Amino acid sequence: RGSYTVEGTVIISLICLMTGMVILLGFYGHDRAVMQSTADELSIYGSLWAGRYMQPEIREIDYERMKQNGTADFSEIEEMGSRMLQGRLFCGQLQSIRAAQSLSGREMLIEIRTDFQLGKYEIPCTVKASALIFRSRDLPRKNEKDQEEQTHES
Repeated sequence: RGSYTVEGTVIISLICLMTGMVILLGFYGHDRAVMQSTADELSIYGSLWAGRYMQPEIREIDYERMKQNGTADFSEIEEMGSRMLQGRLFCGQLQSIRAAQSLSGREMLIEIRTDFQLGKYEIPCTVKASALIFRSRDLPRKNEKDQEEQTHES
């Protein structure tokens, strides 16, 4: 007579445990997706900033820095990333955001590190993204002959 009570207790406990694990897995997936989308967006902003000295927030070109041919300061990109992630992570704790150019200077690299908290345990999570740096001098140009032919055709 007591076997139904014991079996019911075990089954209900397992169902509650599995439900909790699925919820935590959903939180982890959400945090990871938010981090990846932020890293992708920051890498694109960083590629514009490094290639054209375009301010990521106001989306205007800094012509003074472009004239000086100075190096882009990526701390603005890192601050923008921390503002983008603020309040969007369910169980993650932002540790660091690192923005840098690749060794060849052709790619913008972003790395976001967080700690996913599961009770008293912390699981480290790292997300990386990269984007090509577009410089106006690298874009294809039309020859003068091609431009003349297009003007004659129209």
